[in-house]
Amino acid sequence: MSEDTANQSTTRPSAYSLDASLGCIGIGIATASFIHMLSFPWWMSMITGQLLLAATLLLLFFPRSIFVLCLFLLSSLTFWFQRLPFVPNHIFFEMLIHASMIGTVLAVGACNWKKRLPAVELRAAIYEQMRPVIMSSLIIMYLFTVLHKLNWDFLNPAVSCAVSMHKELAASVPIIPSSEWTQWPTIIGTLLIELAIPIGLWWRTTRVATVILGLLFHWFLALHPHGGIYSFSHLLYALYAVFLFSSHDNPFQIWQRMPKFGVLAAKLAAVFIFGLACFLQIRAYRTGGSFFTANAIGFYAWLLFALWLTATYAPMLLKAGWRSAPEPMVRPLRILWIFPALVFFNGYCPYLSLKTTTAFSMFANIRTEGTGNNHLFMHRLKLFGYQDDLVEVLGSNDRQLQQYVKTKDLLTWFELRRITSSRKRENLFVKYKRSKDPEDILFKKKGAPKDAELLKPHPWYLSRFLVFRPIGRLDKPMPCRH
Repeated sequence: MSEDTANQSTTRPSAYSLDASLGCIGIGIATASFIHMLSFPWWMSMITGQLLLAATLLLLFFPRSIFVLCLFLLSSLTFWFQRLPFVPNHIFFEMLIHASMIGTVLAVGACNWKKRLPAVELRAAIYEQMRPVIMSSLIIMYLFTVLHKLNWDFLNPAVSCAVSMHKELAASVPIIPSSEWTQWPTIIGTLLIELAIPIGLWWRTTRVATVILGLLFHWFLALHPHGGIYSFSHLLYALYAVFLFSSHDNPFQIWQRMPKFGVLAAKLAAVFIFGLACFLQIRAYRTGGSFFTANAIGFYAWLLFALWLTATYAPMLLKAGWRSAPEPMVRPLRILWIFPALVFFNGYCPYLSLKTTTAFSMFANIRTEGTGNNHLFMHRLKLFGYQDDLVEVLGSNDRQLQQYVKTKDLLTWFELRRITSSRKRENLFVKYKRSKDPEDILFKKKGAPKDAELLKPHPWYLSRFLVFRPIGRLDKPMPCRH
């Protein structure tokens, strides 16, 4: 199908279902925004966070509005851009998805502005163009999470993230066994499931069964007490909609018999659940409660939102069973392939000597820095020097740097410079050894030359997008890091 005809709508079974799928993905990403806010309460103290909350509420109540969708996407990108580079992996992935959705709206609008399509048909065309872009981006992300785990230390039960996370999960959910015999099944099972999901999503005939597998797998992962995991799960729950529904389908089939005031009541109930969870989290912190208490409150709220999405998907999952899921009805405009390409580039960054965090390398034991590459077969291309310029912190009066003295972790020079250039205290000092210089170096902020490199902040375009995790000693296995 040519690009000229790619956006033209075909005959639909009913006017109601023309844009219902766009409404479904709208509600899905709105509820994902709620769950992110429960996982990461930074939004409460930021104006952009308040604006994002307002846009999220608008999208929840008007999920088929293109204007409201764009307002939400821009609000989300603005808020999370302010938090860069210190955002979780799945939030950075969501930013790429949101950027692709805005790009799709603009591209489809530009292709159809002279045709004056009815609003419903335009929304259906936008959704059909979004589907293959989001589908391919999600598959690429999954593949990189597996690729990064194919390293010697993930396969080492003594340090493997799979084993350590399984033990932490078993401590929270005592019914889960955690004996030594579970270590290798956990490692192999993690790799097999995380590989089966993208492969299953790729093939049309296995997509429905794979979505069921994904829903179960990410529900199980969300039981882990680490902050933000249930937030990651809900984002994927929401995005699975593009694999299940075309613009021919009505995702709200199960709710059709509900009167209009019932739909409004359900949305108000969602707002109430979110508001109550926020209130309980704030109260928990103010009364001396731990992070785990607040995280548990967010988790139980997530269960209700996840249950709603699962119930929405249930008719399609039961009806389709092992049969094929609907294919996208159009080929995406060529310009939109830039977004899956960006997702691929982001995942490949560690092997290009660029960033090692927010590259879908969470809980993977991967190490590519210096001479300590532990991957089974991926060699790092030394295109940039960031990962070879390493620093061992020997002493400091800065609290964060003192932690690296205790753990004996290495830092990239890039991260050390980020830390020292951001500190305001005049008596800051750091004693360190740099890989480029075998001698110990003592840096003192007070009295340092004005052009001292460690006092210079990085350019914004580097500081926002490059971030490197602390590195375990190169002569020892890489410990589990997020």
